Formats: sequence, structure tokens, C-alpha cells
Amino acid sequence: MCSRNTPEDPFFIRKSLFRLSSVAVVGSVLFAATACGSADDDKKDSGKPAASTTTTGAPAAAPSPGAVAPSAPAPLSSSAPAATPLTAAQLEKAVLAASDLPQGMYVTREPKGARERVTATSPECQPLTDLFLPRQGATKPVGVAQAGVTIGAPMPSAMITTELFSYAGTDAETILGKARTALGKCGSLSTKDEEGETSTVKHAEAAHPKLGDDTLATVSTPADGGAGGQIVVRVGSTLIVVRSVEFTGTTPELPDTALVTKQVEKIVTAAKG
Repeated sequence: MCSRNTPEDPFFIRKSLFRLSSVAVVGSVLFAATACGSADDDKKDSGKPAASTTTTGAPAAAPSPGAVAPSAPAPLSSSAPAATPLTAAQLEKAVLAASDLPQGMYVTREPKGARERVTATSPECQPLTDLFLPRQGATKPVGVAQAGVTIGAPMPSAMITTELFSYAGTDAETILGKARTALGKCGSLSTKDEEGETSTVKHAEAAHPKLGDDTLATVSTPADGGAGGQIVVRVGSTLIVVRSVEFTGTTPELPDTALVTKQVEKIVTAAKG
């Protein structure tokens, strides 16, 4: 049973963590709201795929997201964008399962606010914002799937998410390329959401082995606190965004390479049919 408007309620902490974590981790933070939905939320979601919420055992202490598994082989690239983008159904089958992720509350429902517009103060930085929030970009994905776990109770201390976005033609390659260019100019990214909330996040590219057809790894530190790291991998016409967030952390770290590799391998398999 979920009680509303209490410090233990994920819905209650969603808004504060939205401001805390800002654009670099907003997609992850919003997963926390999906565990408890109001009756109004259920009505609004009628006609959409049902949420999947599973507790994968007693919440564990936050893992070491930055740990690299050198034994994890880099999956083969797809060699070329798929002629037909993966569908939402195909992505949902390929997304990491609860058993693939650390122990915690597992959710697959679309994050609340995932389609809200977040605008960069500097237009040249918008491609970076759109990469972190692909649903809001000018070029929309044709298929989307996501999964994640919140770690810690009663107040989540960390979150790990994986999001999959398939695109038509070479759109995925273009989106990632523009974001990489913007990153070189936008080490400090200021944004505003639809409610007028402003935030600033420092971003930096991080070294990481290449996975799939292209890889961009970044670490992010919101001005208001918290820390996160994300690895974006392109496999053909699909973008994979795996993100690790520590709500009270101060040193940003990347997600576990073995975890990202597993997600990439599942997309490569899906693309082969």
C-alpha cells in the first residue's frame, strides 16, 4: 500500500529529486513515481500497456556503478542500421529483466513526465538535452521501452535504468553525433522545464570501451546535488541509454560495463530477428 505525501512515498520524493538531479538523470528519477499511482493516474493511463512493478528481493546497498568488468566482451556491432526499426514490442522483449539488474524495485512503465519539454538555455546545447530525453527531441523514436530498479528503502538512495529507442533510417546516428558535438561546447548545461523550473548540470565525457556501432559515455553532476553517469550505445537504428544515479552522491560514476554489455547483446540479437 502506498501512502501519498509522505517522505517514504516515491511520488512525494519525485518532485524534489527531479529538481535535485535535473536533466541528466530526470528520466531515471521519474521511474520512482511509477511504483505508486493515483486513481487519476490509472484513468489517464487507460489504453496504455500496464505497468510492471516487481521487487526483486530485499533492497540492496547501492552497487558500484563505475566498476568495469574487463572480462565482459564487447558485443559485435550490427554493421549497418536496420532497414526496419525495432518495434516497441521487440524492444520490450529485449529490455533487461529484473534478474539482470541489482536487487530493488523493478519497474518498466514509462516515466511520468517523459514527454515533457526541457529546453537548454543555449540553443547549441539542445541536442545534448534531447539525447538524455529522447522522447522530447524533434526527431521522435518509433519504438520505446524502459526498465529500472530503485535501490534502498524506505528512501531510495540510488537508481539504475535502461532505456531503448528505435529510429527510422539513420536518425539514431544523427542524434548521437549532434549530442557529441554539443557536449564539447556544453560542459555546464542550464535548462528549463515546462513548469519554469531551472537547473544546471555539469557534464563531461568519460572514457569507455566501444560497444555496438558507437558509444558515448558521460558523467553528470547537478548543481543542487547528486551524481550520475550514463552510457549511450547505438546499435544500428537503436539507441540504448543505461544510467546510474546516486541521489546523494558526490562522485559521478558510470554504470557497470557488464550490465551495459548485456543490454547491447540483447538488442543485437533482436535486430537479427
